[in-house]
Amino acid sequence: MLDKNIFRYFGSKQERIYRVLLSQKIRNPSGYKISKLTEVSYPYVHTILDELERKGIVKDRQILDSKKLFHYWADHRGPDYLREYNIQNPKEILKNARMDYAFTGYFAENLTGGYLFPRYYELYIKDYDYEKWHKYLTNSGYLGKGNVKIYCSDHHVFFEKHSVDDWPVVSIQQLIVDLIREGAECGEAGERLMKMMYHA
Repeated sequence: MLDKNIFRYFGSKQERIYRVLLSQKIRNPSGYKISKLTEVSYPYVHTILDELERKGIVKDRQILDSKKLFHYWADHRGPDYLREYNIQNPKEILKNARMDYAFTGYFAENLTGGYLFPRYYELYIKDYDYEKWHKYLTNSGYLGKGNVKIYCSDHHVFFEKHSVDDWPVVSIQQLIVDLIREGAECGEAGERLMKMMYHA
């Protein structure tokens, strides 16, 4: 049995709000709509929107500066990977996984923007699936520094999860902020995607 103390949960109510505000499927949602989609109380949503308005990022729930909001979001601490594995033929192994997940980082960007070589396969998983993932990946390779990284985060990270070439990928806004947080070539890729998708 694995030590449950290894779990570290990331994500916050603020991040849920940024994720909804930056959605390209939902335009200018009301405070109540944001509250419903984020499962966050309306007064708290109102507080965050007021804060963003004071900073000149939004006005009346309409984003004035997408780039500024992405970087403001990225300044919040992101998830550290929970475990890392060295897997031969990771695409084949992950394609056959029978658990819910969504890619971010290098592989997700390669599928979406085609700028980065997919040197890592980074994926968000559901916390209750961790034991299954650990067993599955250690049966398929080795625990330790490698090419597959799994993250546990707030369940809302799966908001607007979608499929690209039959692979599950996080929302475009989540991918961009994850890339910016990573920095270096990932940061470049995040800025490039932001410009492509948000004209920012």
